[in-house]
Amino acid sequence: MKKALLVLLPFLFILSCEALDEIFNPEEEGSPFVGTWDLTFMGEYENANCTGDLDSLIWAFAQAFELEVSVTFDENETFEMSTSSLFGDDTTETGIWYEEGCTVDLCISDPMPDGEVVLSSDENSFSITGIVVDHCEDSDGEETSHTDSTSCQAAGNNWIEASCTLMEFTKQ
Repeated sequence: MKKALLVLLPFLFILSCEALDEIFNPEEEGSPFVGTWDLTFMGEYENANCTGDLDSLIWAFAQAFELEVSVTFDENETFEMSTSSLFGDDTTETGIWYEEGCTVDLCISDPMPDGEVVLSSDENSFSITGIVVDHCEDSDGEETSHTDSTSCQAAGNNWIEASCTLMEFTKQ
């Protein structure tokens, strides 16, 4: 019996040291955002302040034209967003993302929309509520200094109305 205890004692000591090490030096978990996510819904709120009914007509059109959007977030805080559609106008864009110092669950740079990012409690989906303020754009999509629709359109530019869009992504 004493021999069995002498053999088991070092083994138990090693196990207890490993358990204590895990308690006092836990492995850092990666971000729940790391991975590939697919756009699974998109809708525009009735009001530009993100209130009112959610109109999913934009999502119906996206599905009719086989729009697919996926975004892959890497551990090095970069992302790649790929878009494809029935028309074959596939695009891939890159940007940066970060969580530390962000006032919402995740901060994302262009080409993703500015807005509030909320991760679901099961960490299998997230939503972006993106707000676009009204502004004037030239034919290249660059914002101009015009502050009203009349002067914007008189200059041959496009007036973009304020809007609020909800985009939902699900993890692959």
